[in-house]
Amino acid sequence: MKHLKTLPLIASLVIITGCSTSNNLSTYSPQAKLYGLWHCNLSLEEEGVKIAMDYEVNYVRNGKANGFGTLTFKAPELPEMEYSMAGSSNWEYQNGYLIETSTEIKLVNLSHPEFGEVFNLESMFPQNISEASEVLVLNNTTLKLKSESDGTVYSCDKVEHKS
Repeated sequence: MKHLKTLPLIASLVIITGCSTSNNLSTYSPQAKLYGLWHCNLSLEEEGVKIAMDYEVNYVRNGKANGFGTLTFKAPELPEMEYSMAGSSNWEYQNGYLIETSTEIKLVNLSHPEFGEVFNLESMFPQNISEASEVLVLNNTTLKLKSESDGTVYSCDKVEHKS
């Protein structure tokens, strides 16, 4: 399928989406500032392929992360498709980089399930994909990352706990 060259972009977005901006590392360790729930929005376009994500990811103290949200995918000659997405990964903060390795990725085509046989996006993601992102900004409210694999910069906002 001619849209396969965009697969690395999609894969890295699914794995690394969960982040946001501001350069105050204060007295707490950078790793501890990652703990908790982050809300991310991201949209990209490359070679006529458009990808938009609205995603929440929870970084847990034990090095695990879980995320969920929606992904919209549009490619030439295909209708715009909306996917429900969920994923889990292992993560670590090391020398200014957030390193994540996927353990599970689940994508369900919500808008056009009939395309599942022809274009099964989930089947294009092997297990244990690893991605490193440079942490550009990290504080109590914002995380901003730059993907090492494709240079994409994206950010996320910390979700406040409701009592």
